[in-house]
Amino acid sequence: MTVTLSDIVMQYPGTRALDHVDVDFLFSEVHGLIGENGAGKTTLVSILGGSRQPTSGTIAIAGVETALASAGDALAKGIAHVSQEGSLVPGLSAAQNILLGDEPRLGLGIIDARALKRRAAELLARWFPQVTIDLDAAVDTLPMADQKVIEIIRALRGDMRLLILDEPTATLPAREKENLWRIIRSLPPRGVGVVLVSHFLSEVKALSDRITVLRDGRHVTTLPAAEVSEAQLVDFMLQRAGKTAASGEATGAPRASGDIVLEIADWRVGGVSADHFTIRTGEIVGMIGLTGAGHFGFARSLYTGEGFLSGQTRFGGQPLSRIDARGMKARGVAFIPDHRMENSLIGEWSVRENLAMVHPQAGAHAGVLSTGKEEKAARAAMALFNVKAHSPEQRIQDLSGGNKQKVSIGKWLYGATERYRLMIFVEPTEGVDIGAKREIHRHIQRLAGEGAAIIVASSDLMEVADIADRVVPFVQGRAGPALERSEFSEARFIAAMAGDPQ
Repeated sequence: MTVTLSDIVMQYPGTRALDHVDVDFLFSEVHGLIGENGAGKTTLVSILGGSRQPTSGTIAIAGVETALASAGDALAKGIAHVSQEGSLVPGLSAAQNILLGDEPRLGLGIIDARALKRRAAELLARWFPQVTIDLDAAVDTLPMADQKVIEIIRALRGDMRLLILDEPTATLPAREKENLWRIIRSLPPRGVGVVLVSHFLSEVKALSDRITVLRDGRHVTTLPAAEVSEAQLVDFMLQRAGKTAASGEATGAPRASGDIVLEIADWRVGGVSADHFTIRTGEIVGMIGLTGAGHFGFARSLYTGEGFLSGQTRFGGQPLSRIDARGMKARGVAFIPDHRMENSLIGEWSVRENLAMVHPQAGAHAGVLSTGKEEKAARAAMALFNVKAHSPEQRIQDLSGGNKQKVSIGKWLYGATERYRLMIFVEPTEGVDIGAKREIHRHIQRLAGEGAAIIVASSDLMEVADIADRVVPFVQGRAGPALERSEFSEARFIAAMAGDPQ
């Protein structure tokens, strides 16, 4: 049997997330779904799982056209979605989470605790007899791999025919991934197809029967996994004339690093620690890690000081008694955060107003704001970053994701008469298309070439491999040994993120 998505379009204001996508998923296979951030993977599986409805297009199950009006509707039709974030209830037992919403009851609606545990144990034994889990334990005390198994069992407790797994191993140590791999492989022979979304290409290649590639919201190709290499998959994803993330080739001209800009020692912030970290002028340092590994929080703390517990800091050779956003900005530090519409931009404001946020004085004359001077400075920043808008007065919310991100970066350069000494980027190309991504990468490299020290914390391994001079992996809140550019490969990145030496 097959679920077929035909001519699927998902249109949002200012952007088309899916553009006439055709793809089919068999109940007898593991079907890998890959693409860069913003390629449309999440939107597509959300439509398949019923949580979003497409702007246009059709869905058919076993040749019969149907509508998936909600996640509950999809479940009723045999399609379940296990998201990356998870949906377990902390404090409840493993058994309670497995039967959540379908608990056996006695009279007066009282939950039958014995029957609940018995049914949970039956489901575990039915689907994964090789797995042992303490069903009485609070779910949040169990290993992450066991938690993922519990989510899968809960999804399979009905008459499921297709299971969507979104980044199922992203938070797992390497030693636990193999167990989940065996579980995934065991499902298709038992009549449950799997749609596997993962940024680990080696994982997708190893587990999948077929692989579908999305790029910029479009269906690029669907191929048997045995007939395509990881390098070819990267080329399909990026259309980069054969260059892969593991190639070790820099995309920009060689840069010379100079004096140390920032140096920290014995850094403790929130649940994150780093014994020693330095960055020099002209250097791009990438930071990578699994979900919750601490690389984003570490990068953010270098600008905001948020969660600071202890440590020593030197900036430009001078010791700092404290770090906060106001002081770091005054020293020439820029911070471009993730989730731009929540943390960086105001959707109802115009491009000009957003660009003027950081340096409003650039649009002032004799201390009084001048719309004309603001517009001139805004147009200069828009030209520098190739922001595509009909005018500086266009509202931010009406721009594409890539142009929004360019404004998020450009506002730091609006009216700036001197270059920044340190620029910190968190997910700099989150949700942008490949063209905008390349432009943003060129700007980051240009800024480094002009002498800025650059930190890029990203979940996109290929992005980091493309632009960084060295990479610091984070594992469970701790910074590990840096990888030099000559050591870059997806395998080394994955091993470093999992804490496995190679």
